[in-house]
Amino acid sequence: METRDAIMARRSIRAYQDRPVGDEDLRDILEAGTAAPSGVNLQPWFFVALRSREQLDRLAEVMDRVSARIEPDLQSRFGKHPEVVAETTRFVRKLGGAPVCILAFWYKPDYENKADAVTLSIAAAMENILLAAADKGLGSCWLTAPAEAGVGDELRDLFAPGKGPLAAMLTLGYPDQRPKAPPRKEGRYLIL
Repeated sequence: METRDAIMARRSIRAYQDRPVGDEDLRDILEAGTAAPSGVNLQPWFFVALRSREQLDRLAEVMDRVSARIEPDLQSRFGKHPEVVAETTRFVRKLGGAPVCILAFWYKPDYENKADAVTLSIAAAMENILLAAADKGLGSCWLTAPAEAGVGDELRDLFAPGKGPLAAMLTLGYPDQRPKAPPRKEGRYLIL
C-alpha cells in the first residue's frame, strides 16, 4: 500500500472480528512505532501489547470505570446525539472486541524539561503504528479516554510498573465495519 493511500484510507475502527493478529504482524507494527522520529532522539516510548484473554479482561475492568467517568462529558458535548454517547461509552467499555490493545507509556517516569518533546514523540510513534496496521489490513482506534478519566497510573501499575505516565492506547484487529470518513474541517492550514 502506498503511504498516502494508508493515510487517506485509515479509519477509527470500533468493532473488530474475532480473529487473532499474528505474531509477525504485531511485531512489525510495534517496530514501526519504535522507528518514529523523536525530539533529541529520546525515543521516549514504551508499548505494551495486550492480547491474552487474561490481560484483556484486566484492562476491561478498568475500561468499565473509564466509560462511566467520561459519560458526563460526552453527554455535555453530544447532548443532542444520545446515540453517539451510547456508542462511545459501549466502545470504551468493550473496546469493540479488539483482539489486541496497545498501551503507550513514557519509557521513564520523568524527562526533565522535555514533557512536550516526549508527548509529541509518542504521538508520532502512535501514528506510525496506526499506519503500519492499515498497511496490513488491520483496523485501529486511538483512545485518550483512560488518561482523561484519570486511570493512567492504574494502567501503568498493572501493565508497565516502573515506567512513566500513560500517553494513550489503541485497539487493533481485523475490522468488522467500514466507517465513512468524517468530514474534514476547513481552514486548518495556510501556505505562505
